[in-house]
Amino acid sequence: MRLFEFGDLDVIPDYYHVYLRNYLTFFYKLFGYYKLWVPAFSEFIREVDSRKFMECCSGAGEALKLVASELDKKEFEDIEFLLSDIKPHPEFVKKINQSNDLSFRYIDKAIDVTKIEDDFNYPKIFINSFHHLSVEQVEKIFKVNFDQGNEIIVMEYVRNTLMGYLSMLMGPIIVFLTLPFVVRLKHLPLMAIFTYLIPLFPLMMLWDGCVSCLHEYSEKKLTQIVRRLNYSNVNIKASIKRNLFYPAGVSVIIFTFNSDES
Repeated sequence: MRLFEFGDLDVIPDYYHVYLRNYLTFFYKLFGYYKLWVPAFSEFIREVDSRKFMECCSGAGEALKLVASELDKKEFEDIEFLLSDIKPHPEFVKKINQSNDLSFRYIDKAIDVTKIEDDFNYPKIFINSFHHLSVEQVEKIFKVNFDQGNEIIVMEYVRNTLMGYLSMLMGPIIVFLTLPFVVRLKHLPLMAIFTYLIPLFPLMMLWDGCVSCLHEYSEKKLTQIVRRLNYSNVNIKASIKRNLFYPAGVSVIIFTFNSDES
């Protein structure tokens, strides 16, 4: 049985979804752990015969932009990124598509990553989103993409380890300290009530963070799924990078093809 996350529920008010993603972006920048993904992400782009990539379950889309900002500009100057989500939020879509960076475009319609989309037949990127998927959804994503010859990279900062769970405790603390600087003025009174008087918002974030850690897919688990689906031509490479500010570490799992069988 999979536990729910508040960030996945439609019944939760929209501003929770917005500020949850805004805070995730804030955490990326504060701890700098998006930089830990850059070496493996650069390697993935070099290995894949494509100059266009599609991120699935993009959310706010800021994580990919942060990672891409650290790429070697000369080597990867012509790379393009499509962003997508099953429920693309108009605010995030507008922000990406109205920016001056033309290498990013957010698809403004719902994209189900478990189904074949011939118009979006590109290598796939998942950033801190794969843990939201059930095993059945993961199997469908693998089938759809591997049958079409699309490589996949999965980047996660949640870890199903003791240090991973302890790291989630930092979220509520940071919310308490920074709420007036992150939340818009029109939402601040209500958010302050549900942060300082009734700490519902930070507790919901803590729950979502811990459940995300619990649902993290390890290299072993994903390898078992790939082998069970009989994709013997798929190579799987995993790595973990840590820094002083994020000792739990971030993970990367890359799925590419044997050169003579892709």
